[in-house]
Amino acid sequence: MEKVIKTALTEKLGIKYPIVCGTMQWISRAELVAAVAEAGCLGIISSATFSTVEELRAEIRKTKALTDKPFAVNMTFLPALVVTDREAYMQCIADEGVKIIETSGLIPGENLIKIIKDAGMFWIHKCTIVKHALKAQRSGADMVVADGFECAGHPGENDIGSMVLTPAFIQALDIPVISAGGFGPGRQLAAALMLGSQGVYMGSRFFLSKECPVLDKVKNYVAENATEMDTALALRSFKNTSRYFKSNVIERVIAKEKEGCVFEDVREDVSGVMAKKMFFENGDIMNCGSICVGEVIGLLHDVLPCKEIAESIMKECMETIAKFSC
Repeated sequence: MEKVIKTALTEKLGIKYPIVCGTMQWISRAELVAAVAEAGCLGIISSATFSTVEELRAEIRKTKALTDKPFAVNMTFLPALVVTDREAYMQCIADEGVKIIETSGLIPGENLIKIIKDAGMFWIHKCTIVKHALKAQRSGADMVVADGFECAGHPGENDIGSMVLTPAFIQALDIPVISAGGFGPGRQLAAALMLGSQGVYMGSRFFLSKECPVLDKVKNYVAENATEMDTALALRSFKNTSRYFKSNVIERVIAKEKEGCVFEDVREDVSGVMAKKMFFENGDIMNCGSICVGEVIGLLHDVLPCKEIAESIMKECMETIAKFSC
């Protein structure tokens, strides 16, 4: 019989493994989310990918047609180039019977929290400092994610790594904590559990999955070439720091920031339009890319099915813990 680790994450959400696939714009859609769910982990639809409520509704229904396992939907409350009707999106998520909601950035407004609570959704909030985690707890979040500086996407402006952030959250909070930022191999899951975390978020590991819908050319390039030095932080001057794969596009953005540019000077490079074209059309990762990946890509060198990813992580985690059993 396969040994499994039970935590608040697995028990409260009804998943097999304490692993969550972090959201990725354009990528966290039905096919990947369902594959992650079928692998025993939690997949999360990125609502920011969809420009209308009806598109989001269709994606939720498509995901349900592909899996009967739990999955979540993310709503982000970070600065955005296109601001959607967040109340309509949240109501759609509730109306479609989604049981788990993940939010990130600012705490949702009271009107949105009311929708979450009235629908009986399990609410996970992702943040980067203890102060914000405490506010999430006071606002009614059921679980929080300690999003460390090593993460892909938005690490916040305080540069606190996962080894400090996770225990800081656990020390301050009464609700369960999940670790994020720099996680991929199973030995890192073991480390997070030893810190008191209930599980881990990882986006970059599932970016390098067979079911990830981007071109194989893109995934193979990252798997074969990336080191721990191949990410870069951009948009720091706009207080919207984001971690990207180091490409000519991102180097250009950073250079413009050093010259004192305004946001319009870099909008095209970071809007996601170029990234979408690179992901699904031309695969030109160096000249048409702004891929959000974490520092952990330096440890990830293969593209595997989601099921194999989950099983290999758990196997390595269990083996790591066993080495230190008394």
